[in-house]
Amino acid sequence: MPLEHETVVSLNLILQLALSIALIYALLLARRREFKRHCLALRLSFAAQILAILLLMSPAMGIVLEPGRPPSFLVAEILLHHALGLAVIPLFIYINLVYERRLSPRFSMRSAMQAAAGIWVASLLMGFHIYFYLNY
Repeated sequence: MPLEHETVVSLNLILQLALSIALIYALLLARRREFKRHCLALRLSFAAQILAILLLMSPAMGIVLEPGRPPSFLVAEILLHHALGLAVIPLFIYINLVYERRLSPRFSMRSAMQAAAGIWVASLLMGFHIYFYLNY
């Protein structure tokens, strides 16, 4: 039995709030130079985010982005939100490959990590904005 749309949206909001806390925790771990725990927290968060996209967000956004809808600021914001989310994926993979020494760094790891964090936060904030715009 499929979950109701409102239930899926609520579950996703709860998960995104938990992931926000996990990101703050990972940042604190990095500041304390606990890099193994920092990496583990981010890898688990990233895996949870990918699952959330596949199981919770895609079905919900399919309704909003269905063909035939006129262009609007909301559609543009959703597409930018998606683009930012997609941009984090190769950065995350790159950072992990360099960290595991399977790839030589092409540019500053600190810059790559800051870019990934900034893009993820921007996408997350846009996602919260989209949620509140559609539901309130």
